[in-house]
Amino acid sequence: MPYVAPEQLMKDRSDYAHKGIARGRSVIGLEFADGLLFIAENPSATLHKISEIYDRIAFAGVGKYSEFEELRIAGIRLADLRGYQYGREDVKARDLANAYSQALSTIFTQQMKP
Repeated sequence: MPYVAPEQLMKDRSDYAHKGIARGRSVIGLEFADGLLFIAENPSATLHKISEIYDRIAFAGVGKYSEFEELRIAGIRLADLRGYQYGREDVKARDLANAYSQALSTIFTQQMKP
């Protein structure tokens, strides 16, 4: 494998991620006094872009379904585990966001793309 400068590798990964997200269809989230509303165009009847992770916590994915489906399942497992160990009220969206951030950072900075 030829040598690639770390800066070039990070730029290539960033471009790859931006292109993947750009191909996806948008998701709109709106906050109301009584809750949230997510809207997404989805021509598929079997692939869901928006789903509930846990009690009052939603997940919306943009890009390739196979990529964000893994994140969704991991979020459900993390929330279920935390809710089982501590209590339903201890499951927070902020904790899930931090877990997603760490996972994406690890994937983005350490794994090689094909």
